[in-house]
Amino acid sequence: MADAMTDASSSSLITMYHSKSSLEDVTSSSSSSMDPELQKDQQQQQQQSENQKKLGFWPLTILVFYSVSGGPFGIENAVRYGGAYYALLGFLVMPFLWSVPEALMTAELGSTFPEASGPVAWVEEAFGKRCGLFAGYMAWISGATDNAIYPALFLGYLMSALKYGLDASEMEDDDSTDISSDETHSWEFWRFVFLSCVSVMLGYMNYRGLEVVGKMAVFLSLVSMSPFVIMCVAGARKVSVHRWFARPSIETGQLWNVNWRPFLNNLFWNLNSFDSGGNFSGEAIDAHTTYPRAMFMSVALVFASYMFPLLIAVGATDTTQGEWRVGHLGVICSEILDGWLGAWTVVAAAISNLGLFEAEMSADAYQLMGMADRGMIPKIFRCRSKYGTPTYGIMLGTAVIVAMSTTHFDELVEMLNFCYCITLLLEYASFVKLRISRPEIHRPFKVPMNTIGCIAMVTPPCVLIFFVMILSSFKTLMVTGGMIVFGCAAHLALRNFESSESQGTNAINSGDKSYDYQGILPSEES
Repeated sequence: MADAMTDASSSSLITMYHSKSSLEDVTSSSSSSMDPELQKDQQQQQQQSENQKKLGFWPLTILVFYSVSGGPFGIENAVRYGGAYYALLGFLVMPFLWSVPEALMTAELGSTFPEASGPVAWVEEAFGKRCGLFAGYMAWISGATDNAIYPALFLGYLMSALKYGLDASEMEDDDSTDISSDETHSWEFWRFVFLSCVSVMLGYMNYRGLEVVGKMAVFLSLVSMSPFVIMCVAGARKVSVHRWFARPSIETGQLWNVNWRPFLNNLFWNLNSFDSGGNFSGEAIDAHTTYPRAMFMSVALVFASYMFPLLIAVGATDTTQGEWRVGHLGVICSEILDGWLGAWTVVAAAISNLGLFEAEMSADAYQLMGMADRGMIPKIFRCRSKYGTPTYGIMLGTAVIVAMSTTHFDELVEMLNFCYCITLLLEYASFVKLRISRPEIHRPFKVPMNTIGCIAMVTPPCVLIFFVMILSSFKTLMVTGGMIVFGCAAHLALRNFESSESQGTNAINSGDKSYDYQGILPSEES
């Protein structure tokens, strides 16, 4: 049954993907010799795959929005490390240097290669299978590990909203002796149980299909952004413009007293990941029109969701730089209007984290399915459920998240950014390379620039990405290096296993008794 499902999924992809002409020839030639009933079944499978494209404009827009942002939750540290003025300047300027080039690249390459593998397909088309596999591995490691943080954040916001027991962040950071060892172990156990249950439940929602996830994401976005809409309306009359120009008040000894490493990492964390929309391009109702429009709208939503709440939060209160920390927007909402809005903000933050989880898991699972379609990883990841979702990709992602439920991820943020930087540099290089080496490819959407213009467009974000990587700590470099070595070793082991398995199969099919396969097949002398 699994093989039948994978073969159906593969044939539908081959038919849909126009640039793989050689594979289409193989499919058409084999179809001509098929039994008419089997050929009819194949056509039904192809039609079923087309019918599974259920992402319209708004569901696709919100999925990309949640893959990148999900709201202004987490931007507080930009003010803490850079001050009000540089935080506002960063969220005003950096979207044009980071977000817009990435979204334009994704709109062009995603509509050209409407595959579940997304950026992996772009890199492979430009630089070959090995580079594509490396880019996919780094992107999946970054995405899957990043996704494990959202259930933990959901728990923290939930406990804060209910005002029950200790907040998760307090449990992690409090070194006092007031908490006994037994209480700590009990907390960690129930925390693991809760996070595991939440992860499995959300994984099942992904299993039910992108239509469910997309519609749910639209609803979640309305709920999670509503307190900030109210805050902006109520707080606009309280804004004092001079607060926007307040320079950092904390001495760091660095240029302009900005703590550059966490400041830039926070901006990078909040303004990137538009390339995850490439994993959904094949699921869009119309990859030629709906998909590019959704990418552009998601950029506008991300910019607005950061800039307007930050302008009001900074301008309407006298909060000092040292008071800004994760969750402080809820306090500001309470100061601007009333305590109920602060509580609503905390609940909205929890809901936003659920949306981030769903969007990230969908992108990661579809990426694995696309990599399997391209023969990079075992074909079992090509299987779709009856809802059209990549079954084993979702199962693997959920298992990784459950396994990491006992770990705290604050120290991994920088490492995740480093892994993603590597992937993004490969994607930009692929974008330029395909413009040069494959100009004849039909591009449903094309960035209105020539090759020189495209190089000029991607140069500023690449320079900034290198700067973020240079600022990384020694621990980040060691951990990332270890993961690269592990990935290379696993790839070599898998390739050797598949090579041995292929030789054994060929020996059996050839009927040549002189080939003794590890003592299993008889030799001619016997």
